[in-house]
Amino acid sequence: MVRLDPQSYTGLDRLGRIALSESFHMREFLHSEIAVHYGLRNVPDAAHVQATIAAGSKLCSLLLEPLQAQFGRVHVRSGYRSRAVNMAGVGKHNCAADNDGFH
Repeated sequence: MVRLDPQSYTGLDRLGRIALSESFHMREFLHSEIAVHYGLRNVPDAAHVQATIAAGSKLCSLLLEPLQAQFGRVHVRSGYRSRAVNMAGVGKHNCAADNDGFH
C-alpha cells in the first residue's frame, strides 16, 4: 500500500513514479491540457490514491500492454481526471458525460 500526500510536491513526485505496469507510470496519466490551461490540479486526493493506482494498473495490464505488444509503443497523454478537471472538460469543452470524476 502506498501512503503519500499527493498535495505535497514530494507526494506528487512519488505518485508520478509509481509503475502501473512494465511500460506505464502514473505520471503519464496525470497530464491534462485542460488542467494546464485552467490552472487546475489533476491529482487524486489522498483518500482516492489507492483506487486510482488500482484502476490505472488494471487498465494497463488488461488493455494498454496487450495493445502495445501487438501494435508498438502506446503513448498515454492523459488517463486520469480529477473532479475539477472533469467539470471543466464537461462544462467548457463538451467532453465525456460528467461522472463525478470517476473515469
